[in-house]
Amino acid sequence: MTSTSPLAKANTMMLVFLAVIIATLVPSSCDAFSTSGRRVSSVTNGGGRFRSEGVIRMVDDGDAGIKVPLDDTLLPPPTITTIDGDEDNNSQTTPPTTVFTATPVTITPTSKFIAATSKRNQTKVNSATLRFNNRLNQLAKNWDDSTAPKVETLLLDALEKYQLHLKEEQQEGTSSPSLEYTKKNNNMIIPNTISFTNAITAWARCTRKDSAKHAQALLDQMLHLYSSPKHNIDGKWDHIKPNKISYNSVITAWARSNERGSARKAEELLRNMYDFYNNDSGLDINCKPDARSFNAVINAVARSRDKNCADRAKFLLDEMGRLYNEGDDDLLPDALTFGAIINAYANSLEKGASDKAAQLLMHMESLYSMGFEEAKPTTFVYNACLNAFAKDPLICVKNEVQAGGNGNSTQSLNRAEKAEQLLDSMEKRYNEEKDWRIKPDIISYSTVINAHANSGTVNSGVNADGILRRMLHRYLMGDTKCRPNAIVFTAAIKAHSTSIDATLSLDDSEEEDVEASKLLRQEQLKASAKRCEDLLQELCLLYQLPGNDRSLKPTSVTFELVTGALTLAEDWEGVKRITALREEGMTQRD
Repeated sequence: MTSTSPLAKANTMMLVFLAVIIATLVPSSCDAFSTSGRRVSSVTNGGGRFRSEGVIRMVDDGDAGIKVPLDDTLLPPPTITTIDGDEDNNSQTTPPTTVFTATPVTITPTSKFIAATSKRNQTKVNSATLRFNNRLNQLAKNWDDSTAPKVETLLLDALEKYQLHLKEEQQEGTSSPSLEYTKKNNNMIIPNTISFTNAITAWARCTRKDSAKHAQALLDQMLHLYSSPKHNIDGKWDHIKPNKISYNSVITAWARSNERGSARKAEELLRNMYDFYNNDSGLDINCKPDARSFNAVINAVARSRDKNCADRAKFLLDEMGRLYNEGDDDLLPDALTFGAIINAYANSLEKGASDKAAQLLMHMESLYSMGFEEAKPTTFVYNACLNAFAKDPLICVKNEVQAGGNGNSTQSLNRAEKAEQLLDSMEKRYNEEKDWRIKPDIISYSTVINAHANSGTVNSGVNADGILRRMLHRYLMGDTKCRPNAIVFTAAIKAHSTSIDATLSLDDSEEEDVEASKLLRQEQLKASAKRCEDLLQELCLLYQLPGNDRSLKPTSVTFELVTGALTLAEDWEGVKRITALREEGMTQRD
């Protein structure tokens, strides 16, 4: 007879219980089993470099999905977005270039890149230097607060010994001492670009607060040794010439720094990198900023939470597009770069920020449709855009959007409903392509539920139940990415709580039968409050099943939302039940 493990039994119990929960959820128009998905698609102009333009238009066009117009360049300049419902300012514009001004840069044609590269210094490296660099490289892989100072000390000691040795040889009359020792003295460590870059990388991975400053100081020292021959005994040191890896490592250090103004430092360093490439490097392709340089700076700016950080990051993205159109094929943003900017718009809490986020998502779709695989939207990008809809201050404002296959009819949607449409598109696309990179997860569903909660409509709770039902169904079908937790249940409870607030705010004075209207409203309040209690009870039962983790434990916020909903509905018995549940039932596993 086959025995079943306790964990397997617990999982079976949970699946059975979730099936019961699904059966209790209120069907709605957002039910996954009755809603046709809408795929985000793009219309191309026949090839070449291109961009998409304008605010996202949610167009329900059958299988065609959401469409946006395109033209023949890669990325757009800052555009003007009209925001409906903003009484103080009828239009929302990205800041003018005076907010963030990048010095125009000159990109050398690719043919000159190759010619310049062939002329760069091919100085040989002796065995002692190779061993030294390998040692630094191994140390630089550590993520702690002690390795970087050690690596820098080793580097500076070796540099000091090398300089002292050169001075002694010069006094003895040896010509071109650095070249002589490179060829003949295998025991002499000659620090070079790789040596300094390893030390910079160590600081970029260091957990100390001043790590970025140390990385910057090493880069400054490299530039000093390379471009100030009068300070060097044997003239200009081409073997310590900074390259793109050196610069990118310092940019990464600033991007990881929590120091105030670190994003500005990263932006400034990118400009300095272009200045060095155009003016001092001899047009060495190894010194030319690449996509990694831009992506690191954009991520630093987008995550900085500085004022206008999202628009500043978007401006840098537009600069990448401009340079790409001028012939620099290395400059193509990846999905993480787009996602960082979209997430910055979500966190900006700016009115209409979700429209800008959605526009960036359309850019990605356009790029991917033209064959740029790295620009394919991922689950992270979709979730960032969903989050932008959920956090938009204008989430309650409805916009007229086109609907129907003929393109003539319209429907009015708020941003929570737009978020739900985007989730529809995400689900359908995954079902068609079976690409795990765009698979909806628990964050996708909980974010849309939270969007409905923030919309504050009478139907917020019903809409949230529909999304919760879809998520639980996916989990029951074997999708472990949709495993429920306390966060998603709390969001659904919040949605029903806001439905109660919206119901209380209704004006019955214009109704024909005022008394009947009040009775109906009271029934709606009780139903919503009861649904809040039911969701909490279900969450508590899931948490108390054997083998489940603490992600299912209700928080104090969860209990307070339910208690508040029952209080508004004047269900005092329900309040007592929740109080008893909080004091007794949830203390058994603590």
